[in-house]
Amino acid sequence: MRVEDELPLRDLLLGRFDADEGLMLIKRWLTRENPVCLRHPHGFYVALLKRGLDEEWRFHLWPKGPRVITGMPAFVHTHDSDVESRVLSGALTNTLYDIAHVSSEGQPLYQVGYSADRYLSTTRNWLENTGSRIIVCRREEQYVIPGKGYIVDADDFHEATISENCVTATLVRMTARRPATVYVAGVDGYASRIDFVRTPVAGRQIAEQI
Repeated sequence: MRVEDELPLRDLLLGRFDADEGLMLIKRWLTRENPVCLRHPHGFYVALLKRGLDEEWRFHLWPKGPRVITGMPAFVHTHDSDVESRVLSGALTNTLYDIAHVSSEGQPLYQVGYSADRYLSTTRNWLENTGSRIIVCRREEQYVIPGKGYIVDADDFHEATISENCVTATLVRMTARRPATVYVAGVDGYASRIDFVRTPVAGRQIAEQI
């Protein structure tokens, strides 16, 4: 069965389905198809729902409890695509930032690299210090509850802050990918290059946590 036959993704994103109903549709799909998903270094799960030439659809799930971080606890970052997201359960705060390059103080600026397809568990990922430093200033903050959504333009620095008191799930559409570098506002005291892999997780295992 095609994804579109069971998951009307655009209707889910546009709110034509109740958030709970949309979440249950995705849970049933994960249970039946049992795709290989990935655990992000920032402690949430990523399931690729659909990928085409001009868009990617993903499901993100943050389990209840403290976030388990690997690599570097640096959450302010950019994307190489425009991001549109709808919260299906839980809650999050999406914060947009302006940055300024500085010669000292501030934070180290890292860039993200991939050795191959970012959705394969065998793909090596890394963060590499660019040698630049930035100051990050909060521009806008949005608290997002189930049924509501937010948009982040590519190249905008942003951070999604997740409550530890509940399971948070989002449907994400990524479009207009460009050959741009993904950046992270890093943390001092770490190596100039940090390598890691994303742990594979069965879709059914993620579905059990919904």
